[in-house]
Amino acid sequence: MSCDDPQAKPAFATIGPHDAKKWRLEAPLAAKPVADHNPVNAICDLVVEMSWERLRSRPDLLCLHAAALTFNDRLVIFPNARRAGKSLLSATLAHVGHKVFSDDFVPLAVDPHSGVISGMANGIAPRLRMPLPQNISASLDRWIMDRIGVRNKQYGYLTGIDLPRSGTTAPVGAIVVLEGDPTMTDPASLSPVTREEAMAALVTQNFGRQVHAGAILRVTDALTRAVPVLRLRYNRVEEAAALLHETPLLRDLPAARMTEADQPGTLPLALLDLPAVQRDGPVDLAWKFTKLPDYTECETETSLYLADGDGFAIHRLNPVSTVIWKLLDEGLTGIEMVEVMQELYADIAVDRLRADVAGALEFLQQERLIIPTPER
Repeated sequence: MSCDDPQAKPAFATIGPHDAKKWRLEAPLAAKPVADHNPVNAICDLVVEMSWERLRSRPDLLCLHAAALTFNDRLVIFPNARRAGKSLLSATLAHVGHKVFSDDFVPLAVDPHSGVISGMANGIAPRLRMPLPQNISASLDRWIMDRIGVRNKQYGYLTGIDLPRSGTTAPVGAIVVLEGDPTMTDPASLSPVTREEAMAALVTQNFGRQVHAGAILRVTDALTRAVPVLRLRYNRVEEAAALLHETPLLRDLPAARMTEADQPGTLPLALLDLPAVQRDGPVDLAWKFTKLPDYTECETETSLYLADGDGFAIHRLNPVSTVIWKLLDEGLTGIEMVEVMQELYADIAVDRLRADVAGALEFLQQERLIIPTPER
């Protein structure tokens, strides 16, 4: 297909047969612009490029590496966890009537008027690892295999399920952190997750660096405050799906929403041009340091998360760095900070404390969070 419009946007990817066995995917913006694969793996790579193109074309979207399915009129998010089986769980939940928005990546949008945080369907069939595990029932195995479309030895795409059209949205209503355990003999269980664990799970599964890190942090913070966050521990996927399907914990869910106070500074989310991180020399503890403006700060029971004002990164501070960050508001020099730390940590050698304070200040400076204001 050709287009004579000189203003038309060039294709982000093209795919087609390359020879008798392989297909060629050409994606100019990909890490590997030209790749030849068997048809199924070519489709896998195309799906990846489609996800990145959605983010490039919609810089207002955040994106989670996660599965997402509907529970009534709300979306439940399952953040990615290694070998947790989110795609097979998605297929099993589809078997009992839940709509699959995604089994891999979930774009999130914040309504600028209502503050509601919604997930967006990608319209792509779930991809399952082949062969299916042996510990599923014969009936589920048959139901899945009857609906597997294109496949190879590694993967198969599940078709013929209730798959919302690409772009369909639903408010986020809950987050379920998956913990698959093949040695587990107890029944599958759901339990609350602390905000600390929820923040860690979501921050590490955000991708799409066109979004300001402060926006990611604020939306993540709002999600963990606004909706239930649960942990699902399980061995057998059908038992897990039945528990999720039947539990009252996932009924009458709220709609995730950012408060009006959360929203300034996060919307609209602008495309970023990321320069290299500056690497300054060792800090002088005789100096004072000032926080750079427009940073974003979120604190849980045990951790402090920061995003720099330029939106380049999110940092989870260790306990020493957290104390140093708070002491910056007191207008102290690095030497005075060491003296305060001596009072707080009397059992730690002063040389160690001095090195820790210097290291924390150097890190904060390198990551565009503070600037020295020399005073001798």
